[in-house]
Amino acid sequence: NDLIGVAFIDTQIYIHSAISLKNLIIVADIYKSISLLRYQENSRTLSLVSRDVKPLEVYGIEFLIDNSQVGFLVSDVEKNLVMFMYCPEARESFGGSKLLRKADIHLGYHVNTFFRIRCRLGDVANYDKRQAGILEKRHVTMYATLDGGLGFIMPVPEKTYRRLLMLQNVLVTHVPHTAGLNPKGFRMYKSHRKLLQNPHKNILDGDLLSVFLNLSILEKTEVAKKIGTTSDQIVEDLLEIDENTAYF
Repeated sequence: NDLIGVAFIDTQIYIHSAISLKNLIIVADIYKSISLLRYQENSRTLSLVSRDVKPLEVYGIEFLIDNSQVGFLVSDVEKNLVMFMYCPEARESFGGSKLLRKADIHLGYHVNTFFRIRCRLGDVANYDKRQAGILEKRHVTMYATLDGGLGFIMPVPEKTYRRLLMLQNVLVTHVPHTAGLNPKGFRMYKSHRKLLQNPHKNILDGDLLSVFLNLSILEKTEVAKKIGTTSDQIVEDLLEIDENTAYF
């Protein structure tokens, strides 16, 4: 009836969160960012695979899963959301010992908890077998904020990302914004520490993209023409994302 300790590892300052996926574990330190650990059952050892070497005060952690690819989502004290990946083949990762920052966005509120849920298939008739297979292994990572809000982040196909990124860039200059504030500037990663790297962005602003649906037909056509596509195609992309995440 007793639990038996089989492995241990010395970590950084103070670990407050740990989540696992198969034999991989990510742990969040109160000041020293995140570390990726691996448990090997045969030899009963817990070893450090990779870690983020820069200081980061972490609030919450979760996996971001897209089929065979996995990212590590981190929310921090400065209201940012950062995604790291383990890329041992990349030169800047020093043989995989350093986790690489692949995307970041400023949310504007503290995120203290995450949970993962599989993408909703919606109307299966709209998908072929391959698409349905991809969606089944793609997860939506939901998050809850200390302000009482609920949001999500999910991987999208490359073509959809490129199209919506162009749309986002056009909407920044095309539509009037709340109180005249620039959404592009607001969503930029913010830190009081000087980082020796540029923000990576790579995360689309869903709030800004949804403004497209409220435009008049003429404006929709005009904006779509600017990015070389049709308004129907953009609406289809946005509705597909909505359908895949329509759990509530």
